[in-house]
Formats: sequence, C-alpha cells, structure tokens
Amino acid sequence: MGKRTAQSLPLEVGHLKLQVQSWRQAKKSVTAPMPGEMWELAIQLAKSHGVSRIAQATGLDYGWLRKKVVDSKVKSSVATPIFLELPRALEVADPRPQELKQEFEAGCHLGSGSTIDLSTPDGARMRIHLEAGRDLDAAGIVAAFLGRVR
Repeated sequence: MGKRTAQSLPLEVGHLKLQVQSWRQAKKSVTAPMPGEMWELAIQLAKSHGVSRIAQATGLDYGWLRKKVVDSKVKSSVATPIFLELPRALEVADPRPQELKQEFEAGCHLGSGSTIDLSTPDGARMRIHLEAGRDLDAAGIVAAFLGRVR
C-alpha cells in the first residue's frame, strides 16, 4: 500500500472546525445534536478528502462522520420511481357495447399480458408477469418491492 501524498485541505475545513468549536461552546446540553448544515458540509468534505482526514482536522468523531457519509451515499443511490406507465389493451377499436367496455376498463385488464422488470441499484431484481384478463395491483407490488408504503 502506498502512502497518501499530503495535500493541503481547503479553507472550508478550517471554517468548519471553527463552527464546530463555536457550537460546542455555545450548546446548552451535552446531547444537543450538531446542526444539519454543519453535518452536510462535513459529509461533502469527507467525500472529497477522506473521512479520517476531515474528522481529524475538524475534531468530529470518525465513527459518526463515516456513518453519515455511508448513509448519504445509500440515500442518493436509491432511485424512486415517479411514474409507471402500463400499456392499455383497449386503445384499439373495441366492438363490444360501451357499458361492457367501461366495465372491462375499470377492471384494469391488460390485453395479451405484459411483463414488468424491476431492479434497484443494490442489485435486487423482480419480474412481474401480468396475464391477460387477470386483475393485479402492480403499483402496490412495485411499491412493496421498493420498500415504500402506499
């Protein structure tokens, strides 16, 4: 393993160190949480210059800073779908009476069936096959797969 070359840290690190010291002196409780803006700056700097270097330079706890950096990477890597479009089978002319057609559409049946393939950044995969003429809460299944509660 090679030794890291010593690079000077940006001025923001010095400013953050002064903010941390000032906050520690001014806080009224031992358990008072550090302001979010300070953590955000510390996380940004740690991503650029290394957790250990920033923790040492600012006097922040290495373990907490590392956890916050990891948590921020996980949050930013999880994509949340905003819209899911499924093909509609009844887009073509339908010879059935209008009442029957509306009942059929209300049941959300798909024509010849469709397949939905899902994957997440962490590698989890799921395939949903929607058979023609069967009702299925695809949106609920997708939300459950992604860990969201509807």
